[in-house]
Amino acid sequence: MMRLADIALRRLRRLLGVLPWVVAGLLLGVAVHILSVFALPRLAPDDARSRLAGVTEVNRLTTLSGRGAVVLPLADPAFETAVCRFDLSAGPLHVRAPVTPHYTAIALYTATGIAFGAINDRAATRRTLDLFVVTQAQRRELSTDEDETAADNLILVSPTTEGFVLIRALAVQPSLAPIVREQLAAQSLCEILTPEQAPTTQ
Repeated sequence: MMRLADIALRRLRRLLGVLPWVVAGLLLGVAVHILSVFALPRLAPDDARSRLAGVTEVNRLTTLSGRGAVVLPLADPAFETAVCRFDLSAGPLHVRAPVTPHYTAIALYTATGIAFGAINDRAATRRTLDLFVVTQAQRRELSTDEDETAADNLILVSPTTEGFVLIRALAVQPSLAPIVREQLAAQSLCEILTPEQAPTTQ
């Protein structure tokens, strides 16, 4: 019995000696995984920022007009898309999109493609969707006397100074695509506001 107890004790000691290495290996694996998830968007040579840089200007709206599949590989071909790269260092950004016949949505992303806001026409109270994109510092300077969560007066704080906006409108039939595209081009807006144009302050 004593011999069996000694054998069991030795095995337990060996197991306890290996256990810290197993735990350390697991922790290292988790740390590497987390770091890779956060680092890949910044290290990828063909990220959204680099693809958009070749076809858009900063703080100017551009309709992709059939180039969506090239610039945005996973884009739904049933949607007409307009895009705006923004830089908030010069001031708040005003984004406007028309409410098209079937569906319109605005989505906001950081420069590395991380989404931080979205809205669609189901919440619209007017024929346009209007929102303002600001930095945290710019937000502190604003004290609006209106509802900041309304679809026509939404104020969104961007976690980064640079990023991009996607405006998508559904064309339920291919024959309607030119009409929806023209409506996006004529009625959409993406521009930096002057202090006088900024959302009303108290």
